[in-house]
Amino acid sequence: MKKNNKTFFIVLEGGLGAGKTTVKRGLEKKLKGWKFLREPGGTGFGEIMREGVQGDHKCKIDPVASFLGYSASRANLMALEVLPALEEGRSVLLDRFWYSSYAYQGEAEGVEKEFILAVSARLSRGLEPDLVLHYDLKPEIAKKRKDGCDDTDRYDRKEVVFHRKVRKGYMELLEMYPDIWRTIDASQKADKVLQDSLEILEEFGLL
Repeated sequence: MKKNNKTFFIVLEGGLGAGKTTVKRGLEKKLKGWKFLREPGGTGFGEIMREGVQGDHKCKIDPVASFLGYSASRANLMALEVLPALEEGRSVLLDRFWYSSYAYQGEAEGVEKEFILAVSARLSRGLEPDLVLHYDLKPEIAKKRKDGCDDTDRYDRKEVVFHRKVRKGYMELLEMYPDIWRTIDASQKADKVLQDSLEILEEFGLL
């Protein structure tokens, strides 16, 4: 897929408690006219899949089923929102992409990474972000941040060892995509994290 050469595609990634939502709010004030979307979700069908995979239903969900649920949401979002926006000349910022599946279902839950890469390549139709902003936080700090929060999902509530594996998955992705991947220390104060993010956007010519 070839997007309009005047548009940009940015992805935000990060594990538990990394503060992506806060950064996203700050970027919305700077990136006027951009389309802001989230995964899983972003469409009516996607939001249903989000609740189905991440909700606390007291039932077991196989990791492959989780990945395919996320992939179904992703396929709909790409077809109905992301690709049309880019083709029409509107830049897109997406909160999570298939990299989350690689880290969570791949590294942490043991789904074959080759399978994740193959399915994700098909769903993205060859589209790669201009930039991935990855917010990194030690799981021990992240768990303390999320303690008492009422917006946690079933992945958030997993033990620290699980989130260590997720973090390892993200570090693998950093090595795989060094040209577009930038990692930011999410243990800093929120305003400094946003400042670092904006400086990277300027570095990439996206502001």
